Amino acid sequence: MRTLLKVMPEPIKELLRFSYSLVPLRLRMGHKYWEIKSFLEEAQWWNKEAIERWQLRKLREIVRYAYENVPAYYFLYKEAGVRPDDIQDLSNIKLLPFVTKELIRDNLEDFTSRSIPRWKLRYITTGGSTGIPLGFYHTEINGFMENAFMHMGWERVGWKLGDSSAVLRGTFVGSKENFWKYDSCGRELLLSSYYLTEETYERYVEKILEYKPLHLQAYPSSATILSDLIISNDDVGRVNFQIVLLGSENIYDWQKERVSQAFPGARLFGWYGHSEQVVLASMCEYSDQYHIWPFYGFTEILDEDGNEVGEGEVGELVGTSFWNYATPFLRYRTMDTARKGKFGCDRCGRQFQLLVDIEGRVQDILITKTERYIPVPSTSIHSDIFDNVKQFQFYQDTPGRVVFKVVRKDGYTDEDTEKIYRGLKRKLGEDMELEIAFVDEIPKTPRGKYRFLDQRLELKYGE
Repeated sequence: MRTLLKVMPEPIKELLRFSYSLVPLRLRMGHKYWEIKSFLEEAQWWNKEAIERWQLRKLREIVRYAYENVPAYYFLYKEAGVRPDDIQDLSNIKLLPFVTKELIRDNLEDFTSRSIPRWKLRYITTGGSTGIPLGFYHTEINGFMENAFMHMGWERVGWKLGDSSAVLRGTFVGSKENFWKYDSCGRELLLSSYYLTEETYERYVEKILEYKPLHLQAYPSSATILSDLIISNDDVGRVNFQIVLLGSENIYDWQKERVSQAFPGARLFGWYGHSEQVVLASMCEYSDQYHIWPFYGFTEILDEDGNEVGEGEVGELVGTSFWNYATPFLRYRTMDTARKGKFGCDRCGRQFQLLVDIEGRVQDILITKTERYIPVPSTSIHSDIFDNVKQFQFYQDTPGRVVFKVVRKDGYTDEDTEKIYRGLKRKLGEDMELEIAFVDEIPKTPRGKYRFLDQRLELKYGE
């Protein structure tokens, strides 16, 4: 069905979307969504001991499942001399070896469950913030679960299911002339992040005023660009949102100030997460600190030697998903870093681990010849055109020109180059020259991180 939908003519797709939008929202969300959300509404107020009992049960369950159904974990744990019964308390998770993006990417079939029929698997791709492409599998439950957790976070600041939103992220590309599309199912006004400039600004505003969405969902960089245009055009108060929901990039204090200045009546809310669904942290309704969801997965914040860091220290986020049975992620190194806060929130009362901020997810922006700003996360993260790529990185030192560096896998062909070029060029637009260059490796930063973009220009937006 998913394959059929991809090749359907757009008018038929629109008719199907409209017909589906007539189905009551409660039914559309699915029984599993409501089941998980009901559980979270109660469990978020559990004490530490109750949360840890639940986590231990889920950890033992997923470790046993992986050992019995996923060949790669069976061999990893045999080699490490560990069995599922060795997990007697949460600290025993350190008996398990780490897994990485590269390990799963290069051995995907062995990291995929043998107990789930192939027709139930959904192939997901991500480049993340590191520039290392990764493909893996989800099942239907991952969509229900993700929505339940995300919505629980958004509800902290007043969002309600069925509310309308303007979306300024990366899924919808559009063009300079056709920069918007309305999704009747989700009540979302999809706005292209690629063509928001001084020249097109007025048309964006007119479209927002026409549809009157209650909220804005955006990349922080895209929200900042829109905010700066509103401020520079002396339009503060002309566009109003109740809530501005920011995710997928670092959120800097100066950006919060800029967005708050442009939308003085809006609540700002941010979250940290990723497609692998191993760690999810949502801001508190009373502060800017992130609360790690303990029911989403088991999260460790580790130093270079694999030891848990102390409060106020920066460590790598290592996550174990409680919900992904298709391609399980157990002790998965995200390569993102965060500053650890205290345990338990004095403001809201939730007994969750706090993060002061996310430090390792760098937001990057490309600039075109016509001075359009393109958030890099919107260009390439979720696409299968990188299936034969080990690693990639954007490099820019000249406005309007970008080099896309590729480390090839065995089996990479000229057809892959053509697919990558077409896919990126469609998103970058005609005012950006694109060169694809093959390299043997992508160097790390002094902190040991891979950078998604090596940006050599001094830009107004971005880090």
